[in-house]
Amino acid sequence: MEEAITNSTILIFLAKIRKLWLLNVYKIFTTPKVIEEVTEGKNISDMEKKDLQEFIEKRIQIESPEKIILNKGIGESSAISLCVEKKIKIFLSDDKQARKTAELLSLLPVGSLGIIIKNLEMKIISKEEAKKYLDLLIINSYYISIDLYRRVLDSIEKFN
Repeated sequence: MEEAITNSTILIFLAKIRKLWLLNVYKIFTTPKVIEEVTEGKNISDMEKKDLQEFIEKRIQIESPEKIILNKGIGESSAISLCVEKKIKIFLSDDKQARKTAELLSLLPVGSLGIIIKNLEMKIISKEEAKKYLDLLIINSYYISIDLYRRVLDSIEKFN
């Protein structure tokens, strides 16, 4: 199982659609700062917080990086720093700026859409479920352009 480090955006969006289990394709690490952002978030319902806390307790290893290498958001900086420190290449994030920073550091950013596609590739979910989860993300304030939406749908359709 591949290792990945997540920031708060992935956890929040997947909690909003009640699909945190999609992350089970990775062994996940994160930092106390990311957990703090997730559990103290103002745009998260009590049910989402409960789901997040249960998922975090069961599936996420929490570690602090020895050194913060960036001057960005606290959660993103700590997560990216932990990636570099632990030499884990996969950085889970839906934050555009954090993803760009990760790329500059030779990390592989993967967002919620990539996680859905990975589950589809591994035959954990069907094409219909992948489309449903994509639409659920959008209904829950996940922004993607029309062009990206079409490309993701085309990508989903290519699977058998």
